[in-house]
Amino acid sequence: MTRIGIAQTDITPKKPAWLTGYGNRDHKSEGVYQALRAGALFLQGDAEATLILTADVIGYSPAYAADVRLDIAQAIGLLPRQIVLTATHTHCAPFFTPWIMPGEIEREYALSLHQQLVALAIRARDAAVPGRITFSRGSSTFGVSRRLPDGEGGILFAPNPDGPMDRDLDSLWFRDEAGKPIGSLTLFGCHPTSLGGYLIGGDYPGFLCRAIEAETGVPALFSTGCGGNIRPWYKKEGVTGFPAPALADVETASQKMAGEVFASHQDAVPISADDLRTATDFHLLPYRELPTAESLATTAAEDDNPLQRAWAAAMLEHLDSGALPAACPQEIQILQFSPELRIVFLGGEVLTEIGLRIKDILQPATTVVASYSNGLIAYIPGKETYDLGGYEVEESYPYFLRPAPFVKDIEDRIATTVQNLAHALE
Repeated sequence: MTRIGIAQTDITPKKPAWLTGYGNRDHKSEGVYQALRAGALFLQGDAEATLILTADVIGYSPAYAADVRLDIAQAIGLLPRQIVLTATHTHCAPFFTPWIMPGEIEREYALSLHQQLVALAIRARDAAVPGRITFSRGSSTFGVSRRLPDGEGGILFAPNPDGPMDRDLDSLWFRDEAGKPIGSLTLFGCHPTSLGGYLIGGDYPGFLCRAIEAETGVPALFSTGCGGNIRPWYKKEGVTGFPAPALADVETASQKMAGEVFASHQDAVPISADDLRTATDFHLLPYRELPTAESLATTAAEDDNPLQRAWAAAMLEHLDSGALPAACPQEIQILQFSPELRIVFLGGEVLTEIGLRIKDILQPATTVVASYSNGLIAYIPGKETYDLGGYEVEESYPYFLRPAPFVKDIEDRIATTVQNLAHALE
């Protein structure tokens, strides 16, 4: 018998906060365009249980995620490997874990969020009732690749409608035994970077969830898929690039996506979670050539960009205490409802090519892939992106406090680990 529990809570900071996700902010938030929320989904099968947490935050440091998962595990009687923390990755939420970003870490918010997530997990477990699950897969026209080849061996940060993108729009629907809706969980791979500035909010996932809730009357949760190189595109006549949308534009686009969700809901198929099982593993993503102490000292002293100077200073502190790390641990989790349906959770800002490959190698099973899970370790580029380079491959790593870009074969390493975990669950 499957038991299902869902809970939701407001995690909006009570006072102005430094926001994260953009390097050009120079003061704290000025208001709220939409409340931030977190949700918890508790699932109990015959042999195993799991808890999925969603939250309107940019992501978690691995250390923060590990601490929260341990406290939740002790509170509700699960193992940390049975708990996954996902993020919508909105860029209009508080700066609460270590990154190279303007401003200061909001430590009071970090503690409050930790406590709220533990309390939320308890509520979801306590709310669990016998229930049924259905799954639907639709497609969305929202989003576009932001990597446009420049024709000269490089890459532009611009809309590329011909670029790769995973357009699967997946939803799990939860009902009690009488057929009454309990909630839903939707996953889609697109960066929530519609909006910036100094107002707090959940970007398109927040508007999407509210549009779904308006129809169902129960909590709608959202986790972001492999959208590291995918972003919203609010096209305007005569405007190139990515024009900034008005708040109403984001809401309208999200309502359209909600329509795409409900169109697929008509063909939702029953899913058994009686044999639900989870598996997790850590593997290493090696860095390329590490910087020298001399080059770091020069950057720390002379670089025009204060964020680059801060990164170099942080790397020098590592060197003072020993050496720079040679690789970054990445966690991969699989939640298997049955051999026919799995959700793969990946740490980091995973590019769409990797998500598509995972879906391909695990065929004929239906596979849903979420990134931004447990540890926002860095951008995770697909190997096809390396030849053209660009932000995700060559330029983003300092913001994540990484010493260097990753080697080109990390996609293959991820694919191998996923396959091994899937085989272990068979």
